[in-house]
Amino acid sequence: MDATELPIRPETLDQLVAQIETQHATMPKRLREIGSFVLGHPEAIALSTLAELTAETDIATSAFVRFAQTLGFDGFTQMQAVFRQQVRSSWPQYASRLSDMAHVEPADHLEALSVSAVDSINRFANTVSMDTLETAWQKLAAAETIWIAASGRTKPVKVYMSYLLTTLGIRSQEMRESPTEALREVNLIGPKDVLFVVSFAPYGEVSVKLAQEAKNRGIPIVSITDTIVSPLALDTTLLVTEENLFGFRSLCATMNLTQYLAIEVGLQREKGLSDG
Repeated sequence: MDATELPIRPETLDQLVAQIETQHATMPKRLREIGSFVLGHPEAIALSTLAELTAETDIATSAFVRFAQTLGFDGFTQMQAVFRQQVRSSWPQYASRLSDMAHVEPADHLEALSVSAVDSINRFANTVSMDTLETAWQKLAAAETIWIAASGRTKPVKVYMSYLLTTLGIRSQEMRESPTEALREVNLIGPKDVLFVVSFAPYGEVSVKLAQEAKNRGIPIVSITDTIVSPLALDTTLLVTEENLFGFRSLCATMNLTQYLAIEVGLQREKGLSDG
């Protein structure tokens, strides 16, 4: 970026995430670390003071201020306001989204949602690396137990993956959503197990902590997330961008990918049994 060219200040969390993704590779190392922390801990950024963030991350307050300024904000407080707005409006926002759709006929809602779902699936199918896909299902197929973590909007993915694997006779374990219990369960993950984790911005803090703890312990990870700077992009990562319709994001591409992975794992297991 030219020295005279100032970044446009993000007004929404989606814009802020996009800005971080765009600038992340060119940021100094310390600011990249802050970027990863910011994406992985949105509630902490919204609710904590600079002093508390410094104590948690061991990163100077001045670095947090510099990070915010790099993104076009006057200072940290201005950036924090974007996160606070997201926290305040996360539930009422759904009512306003429905109001936005009120003038559209129900048949048009169905058509638009269907087109949105197809667009999400097609985008993923046209952009995914087949090598990465193969690495993902081979890693899952080789696991003694597949541990599954997801919460919030992505919780249905955890339930569906668990159902598919159980149906296929493959051992799996859903991780609990309580931070204390989930982090305790990490101790039960064996050396031949795999963590399958799914989360999109703003990332679920439990999922992020589980993935980071698994990484620290050398546990193999297969993650589904949205950007290369996601705090879940730690090992074998599949990137999915879901279409946004009136503020609602589906899980169609993510569910399609989950089904594909489970089927390939099942086929690989059957092949191994027949070869044996």
